[in-house]
Amino acid sequence: MFQDEDSRTDTELLRAFQRGEAAALERLVARYRGALHGYLRSMTGSQADADDLFQETWMRVIRNPGSFRDGAFNAWLWRITRNLLIDRLRRLKPTVSLDDATAEGTALVDLAPSLEAGPPADLDAAEVGRRVAEAVARLPPDQRDVFLMRTQGGLSFAAIAALRKVPLNTALGRMHYALQRLRRELGDVYALVCGRAVDAAVAENETAPMQTPRGKE
Repeated sequence: MFQDEDSRTDTELLRAFQRGEAAALERLVARYRGALHGYLRSMTGSQADADDLFQETWMRVIRNPGSFRDGAFNAWLWRITRNLLIDRLRRLKPTVSLDDATAEGTALVDLAPSLEAGPPADLDAAEVGRRVAEAVARLPPDQRDVFLMRTQGGLSFAAIAALRKVPLNTALGRMHYALQRLRRELGDVYALVCGRAVDAAVAENETAPMQTPRGKE
């Protein structure tokens, strides 16, 4: 697990890189490696595509760090990553939509070691990881996208809604349906795998009440 010993914020590291401190960029890459790379593997189902897109994301940062103005660095970085992902999917399949199914991936196996409570007594971490990966891979792509941006990226629902260009309640609805489906599929390991995501969703819903969507997003 990456131990970040640099107390500077993301924005401070980016500005330091702009002033010529190469190590500041290395800190940023290391800080976001797990979340971004895991997201890309889950959405593409391909280690090679995830590697390429991860590298291209940081090439965009290197080429144009000044495009980041104010606001949350992670939302800006996620926007770059997601735009590159959409472009890649469209090149592979010109009629692609995020509502289409993507190739099966196993990216969430690396969630298993981070489960604080540990797996049930009759399941080991590898089995938990396999079940999580398969369940998340079966989510509809729009639900999976929101779930991963929230749980791996730590983005707020407001930021996710802005990235997806949908109303806040639509983003909340997609998370709601994703969690419902995962609860059904994961059964005994649901609380261990999704507990923190549920807590985060509930906490944010308290300040932005979710209306019941008219249909599944």
